Amino acid sequence: MFEKEKKYFPKITDPQCQLKWNWSTLWLTQGTTNSCHRCLKVPIDPNNFDNFHNHPHKVKEREIMLSGKWPTKENGGSGHCTYCKDIEDQGKGSDRQQMLAIPNQFPKELLSNPKATTVTPKILEVFLNDTCNMKCTYCNTRDSSQWKAEARKFGPLKYLSGDPVTGTETVAKHKLHSFFFKKTLEYIEKNGNELTRLHLLGGETFYQNELQEVLESLSTLKNRNLELNIISNCMVEEDKFNSIIEKIKKLIMDKNIGRFDLTGSIDGWGPEAEYARTGLDCQHFEKMFLHAVKHKWMTLNIEQTVSLMTVKTMKPLIKKIKDWRKINSKINPRFELVAQPGPKELQYFHPRVMGSKFWRNDVEDILDEMPMENNIDNESKSYMEGCFKAITNEDVMHQTFKETKNIFEQLDKRRNTDWKKVFPYLNF
Repeated sequence: MFEKEKKYFPKITDPQCQLKWNWSTLWLTQGTTNSCHRCLKVPIDPNNFDNFHNHPHKVKEREIMLSGKWPTKENGGSGHCTYCKDIEDQGKGSDRQQMLAIPNQFPKELLSNPKATTVTPKILEVFLNDTCNMKCTYCNTRDSSQWKAEARKFGPLKYLSGDPVTGTETVAKHKLHSFFFKKTLEYIEKNGNELTRLHLLGGETFYQNELQEVLESLSTLKNRNLELNIISNCMVEEDKFNSIIEKIKKLIMDKNIGRFDLTGSIDGWGPEAEYARTGLDCQHFEKMFLHAVKHKWMTLNIEQTVSLMTVKTMKPLIKKIKDWRKINSKINPRFELVAQPGPKELQYFHPRVMGSKFWRNDVEDILDEMPMENNIDNESKSYMEGCFKAITNEDVMHQTFKETKNIFEQLDKRRNTDWKKVFPYLNF
């Protein structure tokens, strides 16, 4: 950031969330938008595209928060904010609290009216397309073309009941995908100088044709406060990777943007992590990420999705991050719990399925290994503690675990894998 003075979100009541006011995600292949990954996706109005951040549902949930209430279903909201509420009830740091600690990312309207609910976003996140070279186990047919191809061949995954698993059915792109992408480019060119962050993801961003057009739109801006963040699985060909990095470097040199973040998306280290993310090769990931580590002008993040497949592999990845930091100190570890569609009791890859006792030693090892060198590290550690303290069941959820094993068996048949060899500690 280039602002000298740090200004924080002018929170009036708990549980106001900066995400609700400053952040919008555009899911272009679905034609939807929301203001937090955990929250309800609502349809984009093609006749009023530029108002996506002030959809009536988003405005309503801001109003509920201003009244001092969580936007639960009982209070007239969608109920999705209970994710953060549960973590905060355990006395630990949530996504909401982490966002409130970040300065200079609240809408300009709040400077004159802290109660404003129709505002201009500061952070725009765009799911450009579903083009992907991987099919992560917990992903779906909406966000990965590889998942979609597999579903066309084998059909959806099935619960033990025989019902299709939500998110594994073959889904067509929204018929207005191209139109929404065009409107997104126009929005960036018109409003990009108001943004502080632009997140691009998919799919695999480096393999999406749309990326080049976004970079061209960014070249029309002069916003040294804008941070571009690309989320990538880093399973990218070396020449393609380097070519795109050089184009982004030029945007910074020409002062079109002020900073570039590369967020490497990987959940652990070793065979379990490669099972969780079908197509991942840890050695290739390290090769490409080390390319980035040597570019000292870049800011780097490691985004880990915490699932029952990767808890035991997180410690070796944290050790890797600490080693990479010896070359480039600007590497930030970030975490989030796996989010699957469907009812809570059927979220078969969530760590809660195994119960808190199952992970006790692993969690202690992870927390002991986590670096504590800056505020981001401190927040990440608090967040990790909160995630596991929010697992209130001590013992295995046996019925849900039957579904977990059922999904593993189906994936093994499709992908020629063997979950029992990869996860012997789960085979009971």
